[in-house]
Amino acid sequence: MKLDFNAYIFDLDGCIYRGDVLIPGADKVIMKLRAQKRKILFLTNNSTGSPLDYSKKLRGMGIDASPSDILTSSAATAIYMRKLEKGSVYVIGEKALKDAIAAEGFQILGEEDARGAKYVVSGLDRELSYGKVSAACSSILMGAKYLATNADPTLPYEGGYLPGAGAIISMISRVTGRRPSVIGKPSKNMMTLALGILGTDMMNTAIVGDALDIDIKAGKKANLYSILVLTGVTQRRELENNSSQPNLVLNSIQDLMEYI
Repeated sequence: MKLDFNAYIFDLDGCIYRGDVLIPGADKVIMKLRAQKRKILFLTNNSTGSPLDYSKKLRGMGIDASPSDILTSSAATAIYMRKLEKGSVYVIGEKALKDAIAAEGFQILGEEDARGAKYVVSGLDRELSYGKVSAACSSILMGAKYLATNADPTLPYEGGYLPGAGAIISMISRVTGRRPSVIGKPSKNMMTLALGILGTDMMNTAIVGDALDIDIKAGKKANLYSILVLTGVTQRRELENNSSQPNLVLNSIQDLMEYI
């Protein structure tokens, strides 16, 4: 069987690389698709880097990618916020997320001023503290609208898994009783943005990812052809009795060479 899609959406963590280690064959797959003139978009729920950061990382691994080839959950969240009334925001997250939101005209508040925020946005924060979580909870309990870049419970790296942005959401929601509006995968918000960037439609697009309940579920919501790779968070046994069944299951992205 040969796949013949005009565009491919690739997850990054667990699909193209794990941490700072390229998954074997990923560079060759991207090179072959580019030679076939296929459109490619890298889509990541990780909010800690900017499109430029991820472009540099991919190029350092031998994959040609410009910032315009990458949509992060930080960028998607900032684009989503364009339609909201401007105001102050308390952010649990790193520089890329804060910069993306500030670029849309929102005021970023510090921890000491969080109680007056109109919005709370949470993403992955590798310098998370009790004070940051407390400030977010206080703001939400005072009436701030709660948004989140993504709800991934884990983050794959070369040695296993680390806590993801979803772990932070769990703490905040347990205290406040509030669940956020999630922008990243599997939300349809991010998939609609991705198709718009590619300039393609669901019938001519495939998504490749490692997370059954995130990447594949996102693909199903957008009616895309979905390809699961088993180099990340999902194990083959998890496919049993799961409603988000992929169209194709591969041990690794390098196996995609046989289908393109």
